[in-house]
Amino acid sequence: MKWIITLGVALVGACAYGAPNAVYIGFDGAYGQKTNTAAQAIELGARLAIAEINTNGGVLSGRPLELVTTDNQGLSTRGRDNYQELATRKDMVLVLGGKHSPVSVEVIPDVQRLKVPYASVWGSANQITDTVMNDSYMFRLSLKDAWGVEAILKRAGKLSDNGKVCALIPNTVWGRSGEQVIREKISGSKIQLVAVNWYNWGDTDFQAKINDCVTQSAGAMILIANEPEGSLVVKQMAQLPAAKRIPIVSHWGITGGAFAALTGTALNDVDLQVIQTFTFVNNQRPQAQALARKVMLAQKVNAASEIISPVGVAQAYDMVYLAAAALKKAQSTNGSKIRDALEALPPYDGVIKRYAPAFTKTRHDALDAQQIVFVRLLPNGATALVK
Repeated sequence: MKWIITLGVALVGACAYGAPNAVYIGFDGAYGQKTNTAAQAIELGARLAIAEINTNGGVLSGRPLELVTTDNQGLSTRGRDNYQELATRKDMVLVLGGKHSPVSVEVIPDVQRLKVPYASVWGSANQITDTVMNDSYMFRLSLKDAWGVEAILKRAGKLSDNGKVCALIPNTVWGRSGEQVIREKISGSKIQLVAVNWYNWGDTDFQAKINDCVTQSAGAMILIANEPEGSLVVKQMAQLPAAKRIPIVSHWGITGGAFAALTGTALNDVDLQVIQTFTFVNNQRPQAQALARKVMLAQKVNAASEIISPVGVAQAYDMVYLAAAALKKAQSTNGSKIRDALEALPPYDGVIKRYAPAFTKTRHDALDAQQIVFVRLLPNGATALVK
């Protein structure tokens, strides 16, 4: 199912619906997953950026930007179909990829064939930008497991009272990407990996896997999960006697859904820390503060700490502005020219950072380990920074 969001409506002025000279950006997200909030956050970030761009004159001498969204329901095959549909649309210049790394990896052959650039604004699997090393149309403005999971491992080692850690990982492209990094980075370190337990999407009983971590004397758990399974892991960890509970350092998939609502007060009983590339909390960048005000209004929340799926909002917002800069440089909607322009953009001061530049011919990842922060998730859905 597909629908067009006309950017600016109910946000910052209006834009003609379905304008005949529109330039399109696509977004394929898992809207159909009931507890997912990442898709809506990414869409909001893109909408806000495009509304501002259109208010300031649009692109290519006054043409409006519009967003076309598709629902992959978290399914790789559907995501591939959706990309093909989006990429074959006239004047489609960029497709944004959402939360699920397996979907982003699945579309790579089609992206290379159809030559409409694809930019992941949530997926973290290394394969997204590492599969094609030359003449690639795959970009990412998001966390990358190569350095993100390494940070999770180091944080878990720091929280462990004995230097021993365990890992709970999904049997997916995303999970295998994370496991590879864990095994590479733990070699030669003082951290000891005592157990790796795998699970499948839809699993509901994690007690045996949690007990295995405890039995192996792990002092902390590395968790790679989305909100449905992650919330169950936290609740089942909370069911252990307090002396047996161990800290959890989680990948960020759980922040792309209604995690606090699913987990409830168990968050008070488990030491859970989550990696992020960005937070609105205590952020002093003027660009971040300005965006926070607009997002709070749109999401109807009262504080920056309550913004839902903040990395999705910020990463999509910055990526749309980079796409607009590529359009200005390319002076064309041709995919190959947009790709070349993305690889040679001037510096841009975004919400997350100053991109100087965002991408090069040999580096299609806009972020790096310098953006990493860790947060706690609170039962009311808010986030708090962790030192």
